[in-house]
Amino acid sequence: MKHKILIIEDNPDVRENLQEILTLSGYEAFTAANGKEGVQATLRHLPDLILCDIMMPELDGYGVLRILSKQPATSAIPFIFLTARTEPADLRRGMTLGADDYITKPFDDVELLDTIELRLKKRSAGGFAPPSESSILHDPAVRLDDSQWPAEWLEEASRTIHKKDVLFAEGHTCRQVFLIRAGKAMATRTDAYSKEVVTRLYQPGDIAGFSSALGGERYLETVKAFEDLTIIPVKRDAFLRFALRDAQTSYYFLRLLSVELGRADEKLLLQAFGSVRMKLAATLTDLYHAYAEGDRAVIPVSREDLASMAGTAKETIIRCLSEFREEGLVHLQGSDIAIDSVKSLAELHY
Repeated sequence: MKHKILIIEDNPDVRENLQEILTLSGYEAFTAANGKEGVQATLRHLPDLILCDIMMPELDGYGVLRILSKQPATSAIPFIFLTARTEPADLRRGMTLGADDYITKPFDDVELLDTIELRLKKRSAGGFAPPSESSILHDPAVRLDDSQWPAEWLEEASRTIHKKDVLFAEGHTCRQVFLIRAGKAMATRTDAYSKEVVTRLYQPGDIAGFSSALGGERYLETVKAFEDLTIIPVKRDAFLRFALRDAQTSYYFLRLLSVELGRADEKLLLQAFGSVRMKLAATLTDLYHAYAEGDRAVIPVSREDLASMAGTAKETIIRCLSEFREEGLVHLQGSDIAIDSVKSLAELHY
């Protein structure tokens, strides 16, 4: 499998040159044009290594490193600064923040590739060996099926939670997790400004509240029914016994936890820094993946719910949705939203 490398560089010529060199060398290279986009791309793709310029608009390289070093999902990613600044104070500041290496501009291609290879080898030597690619545990997007859940869970009586009813609330004692059998649920977290931010959609086969059960005694999010739900309550202790029964199962849930925290942080950053178009595009992308059948999705969502998920006013969402329709990004079928291709929405950066 190719190693993924993220290039965060505001100079388009340097950025394209780096991407070409890395692609020709067998890496999967993707780019971001400034520090803010770089943080968002890191949380979205979880690269194996990051090359980052220091002097950039929006957010400089030091700020990128500071943010990523505090996130569980990204703190261990090797981070290499690309810089023309070679003053000892600059180098010391970067290393203090946790940079793994420096490459000065103009750089030598061989030196660049040797440094990248060294850092990737060191990470592999010191890291946990994950299950093989063929294993379900290697891909956190894959859900466990009925043959893999404990039989006693599936024998429990299921419950119905009606649309918009709360399953559990952030800050309350975590006594149960909930295996979702049908329907979808929406999770929200409260940011530093006491604003609710939608962080994910739970779908059939997910366990709502698992990150809270692993993380402590209280729920870390509020979960409410996005549509009518069929759920099976599972006691927290029973879930922990299952999740920790062996190394492979533990790895599966730890990987899920890492991805979930990364996505939640990405949503919080988007609410803080993103434009309305970016927020709506991200929300529609999430909904597309929740409702897609083949390459198309028809999303039955009210404008009130869409505004709540995007974290902005209903009137603003209606205007922005009209713009998306005029640009061919979405189609409106009554109150439903149809998306034929999610690629353009997922790549919307303004």
